[in-house]
Amino acid sequence: MLIVDGMKIKNNMEITIKQSISREVLEDIFVTALEGGSNYWYYLPEESIKAIRDAVPKSEDPYLSTAILKAILDHDVKVLVNDAEDEDELIGMITRGTMQARLQLLSDSEHRWALESHVREDGDASSADVVFQYLAMGEVVYG
Repeated sequence: MLIVDGMKIKNNMEITIKQSISREVLEDIFVTALEGGSNYWYYLPEESIKAIRDAVPKSEDPYLSTAILKAILDHDVKVLVNDAEDEDELIGMITRGTMQARLQLLSDSEHRWALESHVREDGDASSADVVFQYLAMGEVVYG
């Protein structure tokens, strides 16, 4: 493997480029997805909401959509994500440990446009939904 200016070039000429995703971009994705883009498929069970609010009380952040990201990144909370149609069915989980791998998976997929649109600050509910599905489940399952 050859390394040129921070890029890894593998023998088959595949190039890997590292990109930083700011906390602000992640917060925008969470807010946009949780307040509209993903409402049709996800349900946060009481167990997740309690874990989030134990880590980030309403007095610190009254908005659940921003408190979730704070809980995950700052307090290593594991957020379980259930199916909106069957609220007892676990379909995914978001942790600090899974976020990087799933963002990389998204970045290497045909759905990378969704993440790129948020990095360019022109994301919308559809792109946030795609990113949130990757964060929760590692793939696009719905829509």
